Amino acid sequence: MGKPQSIAISATPQEVFARYEAVESWAQWDPEVRSVSLPEGLLVGARGWLKPRKGPRSAIVVTEVTHGRSFTVESPLPLAKLRFHHRLEATETGCTTQHWLSYGGPLGFLLALTAGRSIEAGMVQTLAGLKAECEGTAPMR
Repeated sequence: MGKPQSIAISATPQEVFARYEAVESWAQWDPEVRSVSLPEGLLVGARGWLKPRKGPRSAIVVTEVTHGRSFTVESPLPLAKLRFHHRLEATETGCTTQHWLSYGGPLGFLLALTAGRSIEAGMVQTLAGLKAECEGTAPMR
């Protein structure tokens, strides 16, 4: 499992989760995402694809959703699985948002040592972008 990254956001978990549900807008606030398609929306079993800033377009599947609280998206790769976990915890001033990776499959360990490090390094910017989007401080595009 990758190291969880977290950030405090001055918005309710439901307000932040609404940004996650607006899948088509992820690339607007997440600098690590070029484009994404998830036609069925953020529902368990939904399938689509994500094109990261670096690397090829990859298939994605939503494997877990607890509305307003968490979701997990999995990218199945040859002999490996990359899982992106997202969790929201309510606080007195809004919520704490946490993102982390986990790996599965026979070559999951290799994925963690290679692409995983780069992806984890980008999580800080992803969380900062989400915070700015939710708090209305995102730069005008």
